Amino acid sequence: MKRWEAWVNHVGWTLTGASGILYGILKYFVGGSDPDSRLGHPWQPAVLAIHILVAPVAVFGFGLLFRRHVLARLTAGAGPKRLTGTVMTLMAIPLALSGYVLQTLTGDAARRWTGWAHAALGLVYAIGYAMHPVPSRLPDDAAEAAAEAQDGLP
Repeated sequence: MKRWEAWVNHVGWTLTGASGILYGILKYFVGGSDPDSRLGHPWQPAVLAIHILVAPVAVFGFGLLFRRHVLARLTAGAGPKRLTGTVMTLMAIPLALSGYVLQTLTGDAARRWTGWAHAALGLVYAIGYAMHPVPSRLPDDAAEAAAEAQDGLP
């Protein structure tokens, strides 16, 4: 994986995860100063906007990661070696789809259940991302190309 691809992936998922967790905290655990307002906190709309704007970067980063990392391991016959990577790969599509669908739903019940499903998937994904082993070195084009060529990975 190239250095810029790793940075896009890490920055995208870190900002998306942090903004999603912060939004959940502000929405469900922090009370607002106005009892007549539906807002839990005055920062809630801004944090949601940040989350919605950085999520496509995370999805793009996942596409880069899938192409260079996941497919390479699967086609080389390495199989799933890490449970966290397998779980994150399987959860990425429903997580992204629920986030996009959530923005278009108009019914209260559908939006509520999709929101809770998206929040649960996102929280599990964020925990898996934090637990997934990080290599001891930063990605380097030349070093990884040589190592992958030795292992038979594209």
